[in-house]
Amino acid sequence: METVLSASASAANGLATTDDSLGPISEVPDEPIALDADGLPVEEPAPAAQQSALRVKRAAAQVSGSGTVNWASRDVNARWEYGQDWTNFVSKALYHGGKVKTRHGGRKHDRAWWQQYYLFGKIKNKGYAWAAAENFRRHMIRYRGAKHVTAHSAKPGELLLFKWKRERGYNHVAIVERKRHGLQLIQHGSSNRTSLAAAILRYRGKPNHIERATILRPKARS
Repeated sequence: METVLSASASAANGLATTDDSLGPISEVPDEPIALDADGLPVEEPAPAAQQSALRVKRAAAQVSGSGTVNWASRDVNARWEYGQDWTNFVSKALYHGGKVKTRHGGRKHDRAWWQQYYLFGKIKNKGYAWAAAENFRRHMIRYRGAKHVTAHSAKPGELLLFKWKRERGYNHVAIVERKRHGLQLIQHGSSNRTSLAAAILRYRGKPNHIERATILRPKARS
């Protein structure tokens, strides 16, 4: 069977932890992807108004989904910087390909999204929202205007986050690469390319199965 994501959703290096002083995770509601009786994503028809909206061009200030995918595809085999490098990889794709600007602030605060390197790249320092999935999710919603979208309306370059049952917050993030036989994903994981359906099937029936998956559409570059 294909190994899709790490069997362990907990981070030994602390990158999956959140700063509880900033409020409970439930403070930001999410909209999980609808699943059918078999636990697979439901293919939902898009309403007429939504179909019309999908034809409208994105404004210049919005995140470049194609740029995010192009960078991720080109650099997916780049060296991992962390034992669990998926959020760091997605942040890089948004920064270099999607042209999302960094935000300064305290390393642990969700409003800050940045990375720094010292001594010719030998020492790295990154904000929690840059490299930890749950902090990243909250940053995108609170400070980048990210909206929840359905699997049917998802576009390349959007962000798919997973939450395992035994984990307090979301702990994995991948990029929607394309829509073909469902959502195809690109990521830093046990498999660089996989699908939403394969990820869910990989853990279905296990005590620490994927309990929730949600798709975010980041809106603001700055």
